[in-house]
Amino acid sequence: MSQSVRYGLSQLRVVFVVGLLCCSLIAGAGLTTASSSNVYVTVSDVTVSNDEPTTDEAVTVTPTVSLSSQKDGGFEITQVILTAPDQGRVDEADDLGVIGSGESIDVPLQTTFDTAGEKRLVVTVRGVRTDANGSTQKIGVIERPVYVSVSEPSSNPVTEPQLQITTDRAVAGSDVPVTVTVSNGDDNALTDLALRLESDGTVEDPTRVWPTLGARNMTTVEFNVQPENVGSNSLETTLEYNSGSHVTATQSMQVEPLREDVDLYAFALERNGSTVLQYRVTNRGNAPIDDVSISGQTNDTQLPSATIETVDATSAQTVTIPVNDALVGTAQIEAMYTVGDRTAQTGQSINITEPTATKSETGTNGEQSITTAGGLGGLPFAGVGIALIGLVSVGLVGYRQWDR
Repeated sequence: MSQSVRYGLSQLRVVFVVGLLCCSLIAGAGLTTASSSNVYVTVSDVTVSNDEPTTDEAVTVTPTVSLSSQKDGGFEITQVILTAPDQGRVDEADDLGVIGSGESIDVPLQTTFDTAGEKRLVVTVRGVRTDANGSTQKIGVIERPVYVSVSEPSSNPVTEPQLQITTDRAVAGSDVPVTVTVSNGDDNALTDLALRLESDGTVEDPTRVWPTLGARNMTTVEFNVQPENVGSNSLETTLEYNSGSHVTATQSMQVEPLREDVDLYAFALERNGSTVLQYRVTNRGNAPIDDVSISGQTNDTQLPSATIETVDATSAQTVTIPVNDALVGTAQIEAMYTVGDRTAQTGQSINITEPTATKSETGTNGEQSITTAGGLGGLPFAGVGIALIGLVSVGLVGYRQWDR
């Protein structure tokens, strides 16, 4: 055998010995890097709380980490990570302990999505496997993909209730009715409703409450408002509902200065052979008058009194009272009433003549006013009748002459 061959064999022996020594050192240290065929740690299952979430909706991903080896020992789970596209690591759990052979553990992780679309999540498990002999094996990465479909939230906005304010003619210092209409256009009923009206003036009983207002339904609420200032006044109404929600509506109200103009009249009428006295109150002002009390006397005779609850603006009310004796002479009558927040009165001197009307002379109502002694245009009633008869006679004569 040549010297070169001997030298080559010697070098081969050295390499072999060194290799054996290295293997012995590694075995003595208790560390092994067994092939993947000896690894029995798996992510056996992954559950998703909602695999079709909407954006900004929290989703819980729960992987089940299992150790299925038939050998003794355990698996220490050092880290479970959830990653998402374009976000990287979104959640993780560390140092979860050791599971034995045949055991498993559920690890809930959570995330949300900013955009819609198909999303691929990845569950990653890291840990250390220890066998019965105390040898350890580092498990670098175990991955399991998870897929979810993310969509935008459905557009189903809640329809807020609508408020509408309606007012009558407003006069300073006088009550004006204000109506607030509440409309529920939503498909669900409103609950725990409280409606409040505020004004520059005074609002009587400003807050109203009721339990429910049905879906697609409406209701009206009436308030009494007494404005104080002439000109533009503000009305604001607020509805609270569903234990915390609220809507508000405003409207301006033009307020006129109070204009008072009340007239009082008395009539003596013959009705079916009896005499009645009528009082007539005419309100030409722009505010209603209330609690009208009428009284009067003629010569030394006290006239019967009468009351009228309300006479609206630009309207009149008449009250009729039977009397036993004929009323003749000058009567002094007066009316006391309230307008706005004050009391006022008006009076009138009336010349009452003896009633002469009969049922046949008065047509359907059997009444004739004889408040004054005058007639049409200041002429006596008898003169007016004679004039009318003369005009008719002249007309007939003229027609006959023309007809010839």
